Amino acid sequence: MSAKKTGSEVLSYCGQCKMDLMSVIVAMNGASIARVQCRTCRKERAYRAPKGVKEPGAEGTIKSSSTSSSPRAPRASTQEKGVPVEIEWQNMLTAASQKNARKLTYSPKEVLAIGDIVDHPSFGPGVVMKLGHPNKVEIIFRSDVKILVHSLGK
Repeated sequence: MSAKKTGSEVLSYCGQCKMDLMSVIVAMNGASIARVQCRTCRKERAYRAPKGVKEPGAEGTIKSSSTSSSPRAPRASTQEKGVPVEIEWQNMLTAASQKNARKLTYSPKEVLAIGDIVDHPSFGPGVVMKLGHPNKVEIIFRSDVKILVHSLGK
């Protein structure tokens, strides 16, 4: 792993875009990242660890960036209590299998429902968690939650 320095890219959570995106490091505080600029919306802001990362090394990053200001301390404690995506995915996949949910190969033309088991060619098996706009669904996969389109064949 290369050392992080000003000008290099890092994955971080963007509050403006509401997702984990690549950002450019703008300022460092010793060895930790202080400020970044989102490559998508170009907004400069304080570094926030990616939401999808639940590894032991990433939790240390969350603690170090949030302990510098006391108002963020409660937020870090609620993030540490979060369930890793892979465990939640396994629980939902098991529950859906026990309920004999529909098993489909992902296609943007397919109409999906909550609880359907979807086999995606890139992300693998997943479970439909939530229906969004008329043609969008949230699907939990082993490593991440993705928003995908569906029912475009109408």
